[in-house]
Amino acid sequence: MEKYIETLQKCEVFAGVEKKCIEELMRYAKIERYDSKELVRSRNDECDEMLFLVEGEAFGLFTNPEGHVLQIDHMFAPKLLAAAVIFSTEAKYPVDVETAQPSVFLSIEKDRFVSYMMRNEQLLRNYLRYVSDAFVFITDRFYEITMKNLVQKVCSYLVRLMEEQKSPVVTLNMTKEELSREFGATRPALSRVFVELEKLGIIEMEGKRVKVNDIDYVQDYAEFG
Repeated sequence: MEKYIETLQKCEVFAGVEKKCIEELMRYAKIERYDSKELVRSRNDECDEMLFLVEGEAFGLFTNPEGHVLQIDHMFAPKLLAAAVIFSTEAKYPVDVETAQPSVFLSIEKDRFVSYMMRNEQLLRNYLRYVSDAFVFITDRFYEITMKNLVQKVCSYLVRLMEEQKSPVVTLNMTKEELSREFGATRPALSRVFVELEKLGIIEMEGKRVKVNDIDYVQDYAEFG
């Protein structure tokens, strides 16, 4: 249990919050363990809890009746899930939550968490900021999914990797299947984009390693299409 307390201390919601407060909350937490690719919560499940991912990683997915999957979020511990909907009139999970690897979640009753927020200003401020950041993320993802074409999405992804890895030679941090879900595209369509960019000499690929030869092209296409 101590390791989960230490993990929660690294979560934005608990930034600057005394360890004693987290320890008290943990007394009311329910621990849930899942294997890889297990469904944790389904879209439209009632959301009357504060659900924290404290170990592993998970995806937030939209799945339509035809089985088409769109990846909305790739979540890493520590992470509070569904922060933007917990206090809505009809609080329901907006996406399916599926583990990407063996993972551990902590569930705390919503009303119990509220009582602690009312007594701890730092926790309350952290939560309000977290919800605001979640809203910004959702609107950015909506724009990414609906307004950008697939080449733009791939170029934006490569730009982000170059910034994170501080190099024009990057390593993809997702599989093609995960990327296709992230971009709302089929895997063959995504592969064609990478092949076309390679044919044009924009990039060179070897497995998950990508060398960006024309950085200006990738940056301009990511922004302007």
